[in-house]
Amino acid sequence: FYMSEKLEENKAFEEVSAKQDLADAPKGKDWKKIAFVVLITVVLYLEVIYLVPLLVLTSAAFYLIKGQVDERVATFSGALVEAIAGSLSYALFHSDNKPWPLGPWPSMNSVVEEVVDDKKSSSSD
Repeated sequence: FYMSEKLEENKAFEEVSAKQDLADAPKGKDWKKIAFVVLITVVLYLEVIYLVPLLVLTSAAFYLIKGQVDERVATFSGALVEAIAGSLSYALFHSDNKPWPLGPWPSMNSVVEEVVDDKKSSSSD
C-alpha cells in the first residue's frame, strides 16, 4: 500500500514538472530570434572569412599604388565594419536591432563622414 502511494506521488510530481518545463520552454518569438542568430552567424562568418581579406588586399594595393586607400573602398569597408559590429551585437544577444541582411545596410553618410574626418586628422599629423 505504501509503495502505491509513493508511485502516485511520483507521477503527480512528474506531471507538475513536465507542465513547468513546457511553460519554461522558449516561445515562438524566441525560436525565431534563435533562427535569425544562426543565419546572422553564417553571414558573419562569410563576411569575415572572405570579404574582409579581399578588402584588406584591395586597400593595401591602392595604398601601395596611390599612396592612399580609394575613398569608395574605404567607405564600403567602413560600412562593413558597422555591419559586422551590428551582427555581433545581435548574435551575442546584446541588441534586438536586426542587422544586415535582416535589416538595412549601414548608412553610407555616417561612414563617409568618418572617412573624411579620419583623412583630415591624419593629414594634419
